[in-house]
Amino acid sequence: MSSEALLALALVAVYLADSAHFLSIGEALILTRSGRPAALSFGWPFELAGRRPFIPNPLTPFWPELRVQWTASSQGAAPAEAVSREMSAHLAAVRPIAWLASSCWVLIVLVAPLALTLGQEPLFVAAALLTLALSAAACSLLALRRRALGLAVLKLYTTILVALVCLPCAANLARSVAAQGRWSVAGADLPALGFDGTSVAALRAQVQEALVAARRLLGEDSAAYSALSEQLRRLEGEVREPD
Repeated sequence: MSSEALLALALVAVYLADSAHFLSIGEALILTRSGRPAALSFGWPFELAGRRPFIPNPLTPFWPELRVQWTASSQGAAPAEAVSREMSAHLAAVRPIAWLASSCWVLIVLVAPLALTLGQEPLFVAAALLTLALSAAACSLLALRRRALGLAVLKLYTTILVALVCLPCAANLARSVAAQGRWSVAGADLPALGFDGTSVAALRAQVQEALVAARRLLGEDSAAYSALSEQLRRLEGEVREPD
């Protein structure tokens, strides 16, 4: 295999690796569409180094994922309605960055590997330079929106550095920024986060399955086990409620 083909594969592989999420027990991903929550994931069924990996659709970098921590108890957790509003505001702030990052994706994940495969070196160089320019523009916008996105200064600098040095990572800039948001919500409140076009009953069943799996790891006499049992009773009660 030629060095050009290897570089083309490396560009795609770096992009996919950078897209990956690794979720621990008590974490979930909210997949979005058009600025609204659309689906929920607790990661793939198998574990890797104690975490559940998840690679989002590589063709949709303009739909970033949100990371949420769910708690076994309702105490200290924010109301689902407030979390939903904060998530919507976060997605609105990320949206312009997502479109610039998506342009980087077209150039460095699609055009650049194709140019290398066809031996079109000038096209590859042009795609790389345009990606760098778009990445710089996205990073400038990120700096302007740092407070709205809740980014610490150090995290801002490291995110910008990665996006400018690793061009395939620039395609994931919106995903990286969106996942920086951290919300804490009670496990039973996950289905109430304003999912658009998703069956609430299916979401409740999905959350129940995750809570039952987490409860199996706990001793029956522990406080966390009792708290998870209470969350499950809440979900089961909501399922029985008439429409």
